[in-house]
Amino acid sequence: MRTSLEVAGLWQISTTKHTTVGWASCRIRCLEQFERTALLLQVAFDKPEHLALLPQMKGFADIIEIGTPLLKRLGLSAITTARELCPEVMVLADTKTVDGGQLEADMVFGAGAAFMTVLSCASSATHEAVGRRAAAFGATVIVDTITEMGKAELLPLNAVFPESFGYIAVHSPTDARLAGNTSTSHIDAVRKMHDRGFLVSLAGGIGPDTLEAVIAVEPEILVVGSAITESASPKEVARWIRDRLPNPGRGWPWDRR
Repeated sequence: MRTSLEVAGLWQISTTKHTTVGWASCRIRCLEQFERTALLLQVAFDKPEHLALLPQMKGFADIIEIGTPLLKRLGLSAITTARELCPEVMVLADTKTVDGGQLEADMVFGAGAAFMTVLSCASSATHEAVGRRAAAFGATVIVDTITEMGKAELLPLNAVFPESFGYIAVHSPTDARLAGNTSTSHIDAVRKMHDRGFLVSLAGGIGPDTLEAVIAVEPEILVVGSAITESASPKEVARWIRDRLPNPGRGWPWDRR
């Protein structure tokens, strides 16, 4: 039986809960067993009109993200639409769950999402509830640290997550960037998360201008939104980014598509 982090397509890990120490030791052991995977490209859709771009992303996206605004606007139909138009590409529901974990997990995983996000500041009870449902569906949870950006530590040093939690999202908030915050501290934070043994999904203001710096810190998942979806030529920008990723498309040692 595959573990949920195996389903995430990166490293096989043990079947116990993971502290930061546990994650680090598992990561070291698994790096000895598997060649490090390439960056995976996640394309984030935040507006209803972005769904029209789905067919163009088939050859470039490893993960299609149904962003929080789009999920609120169209609900679960956005997930099922993505699955219907791109059945070979996995879908992430950016729920940013903070409570009602079991209900939200059942809804999005039941609609076909392979991933969902949970805020790092949510209670351990919510984390556990989502983790149980993710395990039941064979899905993967991403811990979003967006509420902690700007703090010295994005996660407590004793952070513990259920086994089905696969990645830490290091996420620069959109509103802060629109208000003029040009900090790249979220990019710098990737190495710190890696040093603690976490796999990282990096999001926020990523595009052609920042791609070189992002590739240098090697997040496991690279999230690109408006740089693709709001460009004059979304397909060409997606192609341009994809062409520059090391060994693009690798990292899935399983087939659930």
